[in-house]
Amino acid sequence: MVSRLRIAAFVLLAATGVQAANAGRADRTPPTFGGLKSAVTCIPGPVDGDRMSSYHLAWTAAKDNVTLSSRIVYNVYRATAAGGENFSAPTYTTRRGAVTFVTPPLHSSESNYFVVRARDAAGNRDRNRRERLGVNVCE
Repeated sequence: MVSRLRIAAFVLLAATGVQAANAGRADRTPPTFGGLKSAVTCIPGPVDGDRMSSYHLAWTAAKDNVTLSSRIVYNVYRATAAGGENFSAPTYTTRRGAVTFVTPPLHSSESNYFVVRARDAAGNRDRNRRERLGVNVCE
């Protein structure tokens, strides 16, 4: 007869999946992440002057060798010129497991470029540079 302790251990291992299998090992591997897929806003009518609008960012969830996708956090970097992101400090950070993010309202008179990077529970970050220019889909 299988003891209750063994059953409990099996249930715990199954529930935590990869995390339990790698317990005790130092995680030094960053998540695998394809980067930002889209960055869109909707400012109807002619965009004249300086209007404010939020951008809707979307990506496919990252995968990691230890951290479940539902526990990965994403760092969002914003710049007003192509390649101008400051990767030493994210502009925004998402909740765990997010695959979308809505920025606070930003000025329409500026170009807005975005890069999103995945960060696992151990603090490992992917280093993709997939940049997207925010696009107004309602012009």
